[in-house]
Parts: sequence; structure tokens; C-alpha cells
Amino acid sequence: MDRVAFLFCVHNHQPVGNFLHVMEEAFQKAYLPFIKTLQRYPFMRISIHYSGVLWDFFKEYHPEFLKELKELVTRGQLEMMTGGYYEPILAVIPDKDKIGQILRLTQTIEAEMGVRPRGMWLAERVWEPHLPKYLRKAGVEYLTIDDYHFKKSGLREEDLHGYYLTEEDGEVVKVFPGSERLRYIIPFRPPEETLAYLQRLRGTSQAAIFADDGEKFGVWPYTFHSVYEEGWLERFFQMIGENLDWLEPLPLGRYLQLHKPLGRIYLPCSSYMEMDEWSLPTEAMIGYGKALQRLKECREGEEIRRFLKGGFWRNFFAKYPESNDLHKRVLSLSKKIERKKFSPSQREALLSHLYRAQCNDAYWHGVFGGLYLPHLRHGLYENLIRAENLYDRERHKNKNWIEIERGDLNGDQEEEVLVKTPQILFLFRQAGGSLTEMDWRPKAFNILNTLTRRKEGYHQRVLEAKEESRGGEIRTIHEIFDSKEKDLDRYLHFDAYRRASFLDHFIPLTVDFESFRKGQFIEEGDFIESPYEIEIQKEGKDRRLLFSRRGHLFQRGESYSIEVKKDFFFHQGRPTLKAGYKISSQQEARIETIFGMEFNINLLAGEAPDRYYEIPGHHLEDRRLASSGEIRGVTKI
Repeated sequence: MDRVAFLFCVHNHQPVGNFLHVMEEAFQKAYLPFIKTLQRYPFMRISIHYSGVLWDFFKEYHPEFLKELKELVTRGQLEMMTGGYYEPILAVIPDKDKIGQILRLTQTIEAEMGVRPRGMWLAERVWEPHLPKYLRKAGVEYLTIDDYHFKKSGLREEDLHGYYLTEEDGEVVKVFPGSERLRYIIPFRPPEETLAYLQRLRGTSQAAIFADDGEKFGVWPYTFHSVYEEGWLERFFQMIGENLDWLEPLPLGRYLQLHKPLGRIYLPCSSYMEMDEWSLPTEAMIGYGKALQRLKECREGEEIRRFLKGGFWRNFFAKYPESNDLHKRVLSLSKKIERKKFSPSQREALLSHLYRAQCNDAYWHGVFGGLYLPHLRHGLYENLIRAENLYDRERHKNKNWIEIERGDLNGDQEEEVLVKTPQILFLFRQAGGSLTEMDWRPKAFNILNTLTRRKEGYHQRVLEAKEESRGGEIRTIHEIFDSKEKDLDRYLHFDAYRRASFLDHFIPLTVDFESFRKGQFIEEGDFIESPYEIEIQKEGKDRRLLFSRRGHLFQRGESYSIEVKKDFFFHQGRPTLKAGYKISSQQEARIETIFGMEFNINLLAGEAPDRYYEIPGHHLEDRRLASSGEIRGVTKI
């Protein structure tokens, strides 16, 4: 009798830069108990993926766990999946790095497990049509993405119980559609509900495909209690074992050996459904969410939804300029490394840091942390800076040097200026004549790694959400965010301009500190985001960078001409930045305004006792970086 193939694929990952205690908690709550439970059910044969971040973690802190994994691989219970080592969005990194990242993980798995993986997990399931060519060059034969991709190519639910062929330039890979329905009921609904879903296919050899995060088995809110303490996973595996007469758990690779493809398909640029919503601009994200809700309430909604698609992952670079800047810095360094010759050991060290800087998590934001978590952004900058340090050290050896690169460095059609010495790096924007990056290179630390406060598509829903008890029912992480946080509205203030340093404000005399902090004031000048003229001067071995703008001050319906000149001096042998200002006006009328330079600095832990404010001549009751206040007569901080 034909048996339904149950293809169970689990993906496990932690971001570069995440705290060690968070990774240890994920190990104890999800990775370890999942494998311990699996060991008791030898008929459960699954596919599993661990990103390189976790392979590094296991090797350093839990080598005994690798022995348990290898035993399961040897007895055929685990099929190991490869992927980009540090979980990059493959579509947006250079082609050579695509292949290099995948081969690094493949070789690690082969060395540790004794098998060479043929299947792959695609980070965040971000698919673009050019990928097959490079996946095949890296030795990948098949992968799983979401059924959402397939539905956007016109297929129906009943067409998605197997795998398809796709290609680019004649290079063919096999793609499995992971079920959205299974993603939402495993492990959040009773196991019987999953069994009922599988029973719809009973009597056939069709496949039901689950492919999702391993962290939902113990790390996501409330799931450790439901999955292990209440025994959801145990009951689920037992239930499958009781129905092996018609149900067969299989790894993806084994299913390929037994079954032919369902056909050929060409998939659109897409990710999973939620990601396509999050990548939309805020106004569109709100409208898209409302449209989906209306469809859920409509009798023909599911049929219409097949043809409704959201955004595109790359749009995060437009939505968050901070993400774009980091991405273009990493791209530029990758190209420079490719053009220069290094010894094998030098190249290995360079690529290790470069690949870490390509980890996807801090380049985007949905409803979780991602880009908004400063320690994750720091993790990427830290590795970018370390790679850049190695690159420059090889180029300049031990000499003192200063280097300036001028041009459109981030693809915004405006000029940026990059100033580097062995100890410090500055990145200036033409817009506002502002400073957006300042790296202290010996510590691989970007001091200006800040983020603009923006309105997000979910803010209004969170504010409007009513406190409600769900009677202990476990919800998916996508549903949990609707719960209203206490006093959340106190923190929802948004910026009218991008956060940077050396921003030039002309502010009305009536503006107080709280109004400025909340962004609730009127700017009297037109200097914040407007372009400045740039001039670079050589003074022996030193350099001077001049920004100037003839702009306007607006008061009481009148416009007054104002010129701002900024002078930045870089000494070749000193890790300092000396800045001077000259503000002038040809107006005869007396003008009264407040001129202020805004700085945005991030030293990470705002509550930590080892970093604090110190202002000579002033006693601070609260010196924490997380504190706020106003002090007059300050000449040094």
C-alpha cells in the first residue's frame, strides 16, 4: 500500500553577535531536548540544518552534542543540510561569496559528520531566480522553500505535495514547497490536528512537507512548557509511530531517490508570506495587512489571496538606510579582497570575518528585533572592521598612513567621504555634511552605530490591541506581537531625519529639552538633510575635509540667508578628529535662534556600570548612558 511521505525539516540558527547566554539557553531549551526526544523514536527520519554559528558554538562549548548528532546521522535518522555558513541572504552577496559560504558549511559537516550534504537550507527562504546556477556550483542539488513561492507562480494547494525542478542557465536544482499550514499548526495546535492534515493524503504516496525553525520547539514564548513539559513533541512522534502503516517519515534526500519531480517551475523573487509583508514600506505594510484581514473574512478570500503578493526582501535596503550603508561597505570590501593576492592563511582570516559580516539577521526587521538590536548590528560591524583591519595591514604594512575615498559609496547618487588611518575610520555624508560611522579600529567598534526612530507597520496594531487571555493557548510568534506592552506609547516617537552626528540644527528659542528629545519641534533651518559642498585639502601628510552650505533660516514668514562651514582636520599620526564651525549671515536684521550640533553615539549597554557620563564641573545624580536630562554651561563631556 502507498504511504504518505512526511518530510520533516528543521532549521536552527543564532545570529552573529548574539549573547552567549542566549545561545546556551537555546541549546538547553530547544536543540538538546529535541535531539534527546528524537533518539527515542528511531523511525523518525528527518532533515536538519544548523548554521555555521551553531557549528562553531557546538564545537567550542558542546562537543559531546556533536557525537550525538553523528550517531543519529550514522543510523540514518538525521540528514544534514548545508547552507551559507553564517546564514547570509545569498541573493545579495557576491557570487564568489555565495559559493564560498556554502562550501564552508558543507566541508564542516563532512569533517564532523562524515557525510557530504546535498540539500540546503536557504536563509529566510529569500529566493531569486539567478540562484540555481551558483547553488549547483557549490554542490547543492535540492532545497526547501515555502509553498507561498509556488502559489505566486500559479500553483494550487493540491499541486504542492512533492518537488519541482527549476534552473538558471541550464543548471537544475530541485525545490520542495514547505507547507504554510503545517508551519502554523506545528507545534502550536494539538498533534491530532497535524495528523488530520496528513490523513487528507492517505492512500497516496504524496508528500506533506514541514520546513521551519527549530527554535519554535522550545525557545519561542511558552513553547518549552508545551513542547517538552507538557509533552507535545513526544505525543507527536508517538502518534506518527502508531500510523506507520500509511505514513512514512522521510528525509528530503531519500524522498528524491524514491519519487520523480512533479514538473518544472520558475519561481518569482520572494520569501515567506510574513517577510513579504515586512519588507513593504510602512504605509503599504499597514494596507497590506488590512487587505489580508479582509480576505480572511471573505468567502472567496483564499482564492483571491493566491494572487496577492507583498514586497521584496531587497527593499529593506530602501526602508533602512543604516542597513544599506553596512551592506554596501561589506560589498566593497569583498570586491577589494577579491582583487588582491593574499596567502592562504591571510585569505582564510579575511573571509572568516567578511562572511560573519554577511549574516542576515541585523540587515532587516519584521516584528522581532533584527536590525533594532544594537548588539547584532555591532556583531556585523565588529567583523567588517576586523576584516578591513587585516586588509589594510597587508596593504600598508606597519607604516603610518591616511587615506581618503570620495564618491557614491552606498548607491544613493550622493557623495560620501571615507577617511581612514590605522586607528580610526570616519564615513561622512554629503547630506547634512554629517558623520554616520566612526570606527575605533583597535577595538573593532563603530561608536556611531545608531538607528533612526521610524514608524513601523505594526505600531498601531500594538497600541490598539486589547489585553486578552487566551486560556493558556499557545500562539505562533507572529500572533504574540499583538499583545500591548505596558506604557508602550511613551516610547513611540519618530524622527523626521536620519540619526547621525554633526547634524546642524537651527531651533526656535521656545523649544525645550523634552520637545527636542521626542522630535516634536519645528526646524528653522534647511541644513539637516540638505547637501553640502565638499572640498578635500592636503596639508603635508595630514588632510582637511571642508563642508559648506549656503542655506536659509525661516522665521515669522521671513527667509534669511545663512552660511555654515565645517572644517574637519585629520592628523596622520594621531587618532583624533578636530572640528571647527563658522556660521555667517549677510543679513542686517538681528536673528535670534538656537544653533545646535547633534551627535548620536552608541556604546551598547546603557545600564552597565562600566560606561557612564562624566561632565567636569557638574554633579550627575544618574550617570548611566540610559539616563536623560539637560545641563547648561557644558564645555566638555
